[in-house]
Amino acid sequence: STQSTGDVEVYGKIKDHDFHMVKMAIDTLARTHSGALNSRIHALTDTDWEHFLNNKKNEIRGELWGFKCGIMAFVQGELIGNGDDFMRWAREKFAMVDFRPPAFYEALSNQAYKSHLENPEHEVIYVDFVHDKRPMGRVIFELFKDVVPDTVSNFCKLLSSKTEKKYVSSTMHRIVKHGWVQGGDYMGGSGAKSDSFAGGKFPDENFAIKHDRRGTIGMANDGPHTNGSQFYITFGPAPWMDGKYVAMGYIIEGMSVLDDIESIETYNERPKRPLILHDCGLLSEAL
Repeated sequence: STQSTGDVEVYGKIKDHDFHMVKMAIDTLARTHSGALNSRIHALTDTDWEHFLNNKKNEIRGELWGFKCGIMAFVQGELIGNGDDFMRWAREKFAMVDFRPPAFYEALSNQAYKSHLENPEHEVIYVDFVHDKRPMGRVIFELFKDVVPDTVSNFCKLLSSKTEKKYVSSTMHRIVKHGWVQGGDYMGGSGAKSDSFAGGKFPDENFAIKHDRRGTIGMANDGPHTNGSQFYITFGPAPWMDGKYVAMGYIIEGMSVLDDIESIETYNERPKRPLILHDCGLLSEAL
């Protein structure tokens, strides 16, 4: 007879191998000990994981000091620990032993990450920044083309364009402390011009995506229905932008690069040394 051991809740990064090990262990236990577990599993992007960890650290305090891995398991609301801790718990409670090699979970996590990127309703893009000729790293965004298809389409055309209408090598001309970083003037780099891929301006599509977090990306404008090529990335939630600027997505990886951008020295909101959008494109084509 199996008695319920209760609620198991697991949070983990989509691309973390141990997360997939635990996920599969829970699937196995659901088959071998029917009804013993009531499980909830949350697969998170890197950014969502960092956000989750920060919230949990405030909640749990000391136990998470130096928590370095990409998965966290709870039983009956109590923190069990990481992947190895969960497997130890499963062994003690259910005599469960896992013989699968690490390479198996590596393949699983790669596949899960690839599937997440290939969500047909979203576009996942990358941007590589260079400051003062030094590479800063890569930022990855998830854009919601199911919500703002025209806005995302214009942005992606400028991202992957090989013509003179392109974001590659353009300047990020403005950094507003506690506000946002802005770029996308591929014509002069000063911020004076903002021309769409098709030429001219295009209307505000909708304001469905909210500026509710750090790393929101959207189109800069000069008043209603004046979207072109200029865009911004927020340094924090910016509810005052809702209804005025069309947001199109969020950072899912590379938040530390945004931290570094925010600390760049400026003069009159312009970077003292050039901040360049060195390379960019659709992640699916770069993998």
